[in-house]
Amino acid sequence: MARQSTILRLPVPPVLNSKFDPELARQLNEHLNTMTTILNQALQGTQNRLATVQQTGAIAPPIVSNFTATGKQGLFHLTWNRIKNADGYVIMHASDMGMKNVIGRYHVPDGQSVSHQIPVGNVATTGYFQMYAYQGPQYSKPSAVVSATTSVYGSAEAAPVTSKTAPQNPLVSPVRSGPNLP
Repeated sequence: MARQSTILRLPVPPVLNSKFDPELARQLNEHLNTMTTILNQALQGTQNRLATVQQTGAIAPPIVSNFTATGKQGLFHLTWNRIKNADGYVIMHASDMGMKNVIGRYHVPDGQSVSHQIPVGNVATTGYFQMYAYQGPQYSKPSAVVSATTSVYGSAEAAPVTSKTAPQNPLVSPVRSGPNLP
């Protein structure tokens, strides 16, 4: 199917004269509003096409390396090596080594930071973590599962509430992003 192109043209501006005319000022205002609308539509269309091209040409990134979890007072501190050209990372948090009972799923956009903290309160709890990198709609294979146990200061609080339904693994239900999604 051939793609039909739309040709957008800016309207011709009103003719200016040397004296102030309120009607001419109104026409100029309408002209600028129309041009702004047309240019914004063209920019949005270009952005949508670029996002589609970027996602279509994406390849699966390599497995995340040096993924570590450290238990601290009230939180898990996770670190990893940054992957070049990755759009972001998904961290899976489970209560078992087999990653069957998933407690949380955390999306971390790519940036200069290669760490993430998951607060759990003042409790001693063990968490198991696995990480995926993604580029566009393509996901890496999962990292090795790492675990950590948080520490308690003084008397412990009640255990954190776990989710009623576990989030799905990203290879089953990938994170979606882009300007065309709700």
